[in-house]
Amino acid sequence: MSDNATSPMDDVMVLRDTARAQRVVIDDLNHRMKNMLMVVQAMARQSFRDDRPLDSSMDAFESRLRALASAHDLLLTRPVRHVAFLGVVESTIAPHDPGNARVNVSGPPLVLDAETAVAVAMALHELLTNASKYGALSTAAGTVTIAWSFVVGQAGGRVRLEWKERGGPPVKPPLRRGFGTRFIERTLAGEARGEAAIRFEPDGVRAVFEAPARRA
Repeated sequence: MSDNATSPMDDVMVLRDTARAQRVVIDDLNHRMKNMLMVVQAMARQSFRDDRPLDSSMDAFESRLRALASAHDLLLTRPVRHVAFLGVVESTIAPHDPGNARVNVSGPPLVLDAETAVAVAMALHELLTNASKYGALSTAAGTVTIAWSFVVGQAGGRVRLEWKERGGPPVKPPLRRGFGTRFIERTLAGEARGEAAIRFEPDGVRAVFEAPARRA
């Protein structure tokens, strides 16, 4: 008998293993799709409000959709369940700082799971958009520093990121929390089991947030 011959039992086991692998892939796709739809729903609710013009709402919503698509493109180019934190940061920054001269980043090598990576990318996109419109990136000399560290707590490993703007227009605390702030807080809390705090300091916005992560 040829060494390559297989028994009916072997064929059954191969089919069973293939079916299990397909089920894992389908379950993962379903999970990601549900999460993505929840994010889109949150974006729509916070982009379209009665107190803002429709054109402005459409611009905000389309910008967030593009950021969400870019975040998922990052995941699709890597056939793994975890994504490098630095890759998420750099790919999100790129459209806002083409020359790599305005946004400085530093931190240890870390990785995120897929859902957390999307949430972090969306939070950074919101901060970058606000900085480009109203903050440090709206001026020629303004800069942003993004620094992160790895911390271990009762809930396990987490990345702690600090965002600080400098050189932009003087900052005045808003009379009420804007939709951008709420979007960041809800995105991180809902999708990444994280938390965020945004402070409107006179010399530039400071944001600190945490999300689950592990060392690379």
